Parts: sequence; C-alpha cells; structure tokens
Amino acid sequence: MLSKDTKNYHVWSYRQWLCRHFSLWDTTEIPYVDSLLTLDVRNNSAWNHRWFVLFGQHIDPKSGKGMHEAGNIVDEDLLDEEVEYTKEKIGLAPQNASAWNYLRGLMRNRGSLLECKTFAGGFVGDMQGEGKGCKSSHALDFLADCWAEENEREKAGKALELLAKRFDPIRRNYWNWKRELLGLEAMKAGPLEA
Repeated sequence: MLSKDTKNYHVWSYRQWLCRHFSLWDTTEIPYVDSLLTLDVRNNSAWNHRWFVLFGQHIDPKSGKGMHEAGNIVDEDLLDEEVEYTKEKIGLAPQNASAWNYLRGLMRNRGSLLECKTFAGGFVGDMQGEGKGCKSSHALDFLADCWAEENEREKAGKALELLAKRFDPIRRNYWNWKRELLGLEAMKAGPLEA
C-alpha cells in the first residue's frame, strides 16, 4: 500500500503497531525509510516513522514517558549520526519543515538546541537587514529558539518579527505569541509584507 501512497496515515500507524508488537526495531525499517526519504525528503510520515523506529522502543507504551523520563538513555553516537543525517537532508531542502522538526526533536533530547545554532545560521544570512538572503524560515525559527535559550530576547524577537512580517505572515498571531512568551511586545496589526 505504501508503494501507492507513501503518506497513508493508516498504513503507517499499522506499520508502527507491527514494529512494537513484533519487536522489529533492528530489521529493515531504517533502510526502507531511507529509500522513501531519498525519493521524497519532505515525506513527514517517513520522518515520523524514522523517529519511531530509532527512539520509539525507548518509550514506555503504558506510561507514554519518553526516552529520558522512562529511564532509558539513548546512545549518544546514534544521536550524533542522526544529527548529521538530518543536516544532510536539510541541505537538500532547506524549507522542509519535517527535517527541521526532526532536528529540533534530536536536540531537545540532548537538552539544548545550541549545538546546531551555527548550522541554522548558515541558512539565514544577515539579520541586520530585512532578512535578505534567508533560505529557510524554519532555520530562522530554530535560531529564534536558540537565542531565547541564550536569553538573547531582542535577537529572538527580531527573528520572530521577520517571520511574522516577511517569511510567514499567515502565522503572524503565532509569532506574536512567541514574542509575548519572551516578554516582548506583540507587533501591531498592519499590512502584510511580501
């Protein structure tokens, strides 16, 4: 079925049940997911399944507790490999939300986004202007969270302002909400900029 529709939610859900029920963690799942991501790096279902296969075994299905909460420590070498793999895929499609979200999940499990701050910055360009040269709104969002983590509220606020005004105005209210979380004033409503 996945050969006809690689994003069929029901088939992916059943496949995850099979993996958990039959303990198929160390089988051909990762090479299969790799092949799907090679065909379509934006396949969010494949990214989700990759996470499930590599890290789902570390989640207690009864309590729902995650890797560290359940007392399971994930191999740091595996995290290193996954970070490099994800960076490579982001390089192919910098505006791919799925890969950026996967990277964010990896870094959050390490406890900090900062390790990938320079990487994200490579897709953003000059922050002094109006974001000219920015190749990825997702990288800009990632950087805003890095700066917030470093308590660089003004830098984070500027990134969120660029997202709201220039790169992702449809979610202006969301970017304003993130600014308010930083203790910054929300941007006033006005004409959306292209």
